[in-house]
Amino acid sequence: MTRSLRAAVCVAVAGAMLVAGVGTASAAPGVTPADVTLNLDPGGSTTIAKTVSTPAVPPKPDITFLIDTTGSMGGVISNVRTNANTILSTVASAQPDAQFAVAEYKDAGDATPFRVAQNLTANRTDVTDGLNSLVASGGGDFPEDGINGLFQVASGAVGFRPNSSRIVLLIGDAPSHDPSNGHTLAAAISALQAADITVLAFDLSGLDSTGQATAITNATGGRLFSGINSSEVSDTILAALHNLPVAVTHQLRDCDSNLSVSLTPGSRTVTSGDDATFTETVSVGAGAAPGSTVTCTVDFLLNGVLSPGFTETITEHVPKATPSIATTPSGQVPAGGNVSDTATLSGGFHPTGTVTFQLFGPGDTGCATPIATRTGTVSGSGTAASGTVTVGAAGTYRWTATYSGDDGNNSVTSPCGAEQVTVTPQRLTGRAYGLTAGASLAGIQLVNIAPIPDTGDISTTSTGATSVPCTATLSGLISAHALCAQVATTEFPGKSVATASIDDTTIGITGIPVITVKTIKSSSTTTCAGSTGATTIAFLKVGNTVVIAEPTNVQPNTGVNVGVVKLVLNEQTPFTTPDKGLTVNAVHVTVDALGLAKTNVVLASSESDIGNCP
Repeated sequence: MTRSLRAAVCVAVAGAMLVAGVGTASAAPGVTPADVTLNLDPGGSTTIAKTVSTPAVPPKPDITFLIDTTGSMGGVISNVRTNANTILSTVASAQPDAQFAVAEYKDAGDATPFRVAQNLTANRTDVTDGLNSLVASGGGDFPEDGINGLFQVASGAVGFRPNSSRIVLLIGDAPSHDPSNGHTLAAAISALQAADITVLAFDLSGLDSTGQATAITNATGGRLFSGINSSEVSDTILAALHNLPVAVTHQLRDCDSNLSVSLTPGSRTVTSGDDATFTETVSVGAGAAPGSTVTCTVDFLLNGVLSPGFTETITEHVPKATPSIATTPSGQVPAGGNVSDTATLSGGFHPTGTVTFQLFGPGDTGCATPIATRTGTVSGSGTAASGTVTVGAAGTYRWTATYSGDDGNNSVTSPCGAEQVTVTPQRLTGRAYGLTAGASLAGIQLVNIAPIPDTGDISTTSTGATSVPCTATLSGLISAHALCAQVATTEFPGKSVATASIDDTTIGITGIPVITVKTIKSSSTTTCAGSTGATTIAFLKVGNTVVIAEPTNVQPNTGVNVGVVKLVLNEQTPFTTPDKGLTVNAVHVTVDALGLAKTNVVLASSESDIGNCP
């Protein structure tokens, strides 16, 4: 095939195809080698053997079945219907993006001389339904209306995709009127050529009796298959679609003036699925600057179409000077802080370009996997800066710096381990307890309960959890059940979370109303970004007054006064010394009745804080 086969196989059933030879490619479709790197001196040259492996079916095929459905074509239509699924699935297995259309033509005197039974689609069921809708009928004389059918398909009746391989399979047993529905053979050929459609014609007995099929296939770069009967149509179509001529050409783009590339021969035509070989000559101009990098891209076109995988990149590195690189990392920072690096080049040829800085995390002593990459431009003094990078967990980090090279200089990389940065961890502290209480009446102490259960003050730099055994029952003037407390820490991102909870609490101190509290929980969470707290209370009653009747997420610092009893619910107290944090008390009860009855009770207290933040 000598012209562009772009994207649609239009099957015009007007004859039968002869089986063509099947080619076998030696590799997956594409160009080999696809990337070529050279280090030739100015004026030097080399040759490279290129292999272009073509696909079994041309790329992005749009295939339209155009079938003569006059009365004599019943056997052909039946054969195509019976084998439609095999044809469609075989083509799709070679080119998964294949699409198909179905059209028919009859004679000029028939009620519908041309019809698109199914426009272009990847849905095989729809294509099969389109083929099943074809019925052999009509046809007033020997010539039919095939030229009109071809003209209609080429002129927009079938919606071909952009940049597709367009193939018309013309299947019939009689020539066409000329002109056909007002369109001449020459007009149909011009329309086919304008649409970049290749016609494969299948002559069952008389399609080419006047030479029309020969003229059409020759003009569109297609092929004519003659001498087949109705039972051979499907096999011939399938073989033809796997044995289409593919013209392999090449074109250069984005080539540097100091790099010359040529290929011999200029083109090769092979059967789809076979390899096309070329000899490529690459030459570097005598005026190429020492240390320069010059490139050229070679596109290999299949029937004029560029497909993914058929592009070659040639990179030529002319020998350069090699500078040395010295680096200076930033100093110690807390986890989550910013680090940086600078580089100074010396001994090169007025180096310009960029330096790529890579940062490697703790434990990566071999600098294998960077956690951050930054690029800085080399200044006139030969220095470059990374800019800042936010680091993660504590540990020893390592920088490397790689100079990109330029027209006069090779690239160079600083050694791993030469630029270490120490990152220190956050101080994670906290405390949680279930209950603490003090009460007196007329100066006589009634209740004195130290925090219980109490995690104590927790301070660490690592991930972990500290909890104390839950207190099952606390009895006396203040009774409670299932008192629990815990402090959990996360090393990085640094976080301290304290939680405390009590299932049931009754405060029955002489001189104040009885206070009843059902399931409460407080939490305090602190990170370097700040602190948050929360309290949930299932039920709260003071004397006969129900303050909370159902489980509630209480707003911070909610004040409630019932007689002499003062309550602060979800009491939140932020602090910044020595580290920043937040204390959350689920319920804080105080009573000061004329200086006689005094009560101070804290239920479910959580405190979290963090230090050494960036």
